[in-house]
Amino acid sequence: MKKAAQKAKQTIHAGDEVKVVSFGQKGFVVEKVSDDEFQVQMGIMKMKVKADDLQLIERPKPIETKPMAMVRGRDHHVKSELDLRGERYDDAMRKVEKYIDDALLAGYHQVSIIHGKGSGALRKGVKQLLKKHPHVKSERDGGMNEGGLGNTVVELK
Repeated sequence: MKKAAQKAKQTIHAGDEVKVVSFGQKGFVVEKVSDDEFQVQMGIMKMKVKADDLQLIERPKPIETKPMAMVRGRDHHVKSELDLRGERYDDAMRKVEKYIDDALLAGYHQVSIIHGKGSGALRKGVKQLLKKHPHVKSERDGGMNEGGLGNTVVELK
């Protein structure tokens, strides 16, 4: 009588560790097949077992999940300009992508990207990237007091 009352009280869910009484083996509930039948994995073997042939051993504790990414708000300091002078082209393009994201999170509406005059390769690459970027409203060359052709001023959406 006591065992029947205990079985009536137990509720079995997927992931629970159970004992299959008829086999005397421990296993894990894979899924609930019907109201009175569960699929149980014992070692490499999976089988359907009636609910009254199962005895709950342990329910796994819920795993505490932590955020995978950290979002920084307005309090995180991001400069209003990014200096790319002396950078290699590929590294510079990665830095521009990240900088635009950081500037948006920091709440900037306008930033400057300093690429220098040089051969113009960085300037051309930055301009192409900015034209395709979904969060860039507009871009223009810096004025005479903003660095001229060595600086691109970006307005963010």
